[in-house]
Amino acid sequence: MSEIIYINEKHEELMLDYLYFIKKQVYEATEYSENGKYTDFQDVLDDIITYHNDFYKMRLADGDVSEWLFCIPNLALFTTVGFFAGLKSQSDKDFYDQLQGKVHFATMELVGNLSDMLQDMNLKKENVEC
Repeated sequence: MSEIIYINEKHEELMLDYLYFIKKQVYEATEYSENGKYTDFQDVLDDIITYHNDFYKMRLADGDVSEWLFCIPNLALFTTVGFFAGLKSQSDKDFYDQLQGKVHFATMELVGNLSDMLQDMNLKKENVEC
């Protein structure tokens, strides 16, 4: 996996935990599928991380990282859901729907934690400016 740009230690912890969870769900989903499917997903995840890092450089120039903070969870959610859709059949629909629910819940939890972190950062910035 590519190196990820983090804004602070809390961001790093949140992102590493989330990406580990996502990879674990995809591994479970691909355990009995065609050879190479997990590796295919890893390639897409690397592309998401590359985009995340490139987007940071653009947003940093503007001084606003709020949109950037959410790009990995947003892109990973939709990539994972699409990946599961490509694997699922009528006979294993419930299994993939369950995995999809877990991914959705984890993503929403991460978005909430990132929102809290961003709010804390903004409050600290305001206190420094006063």
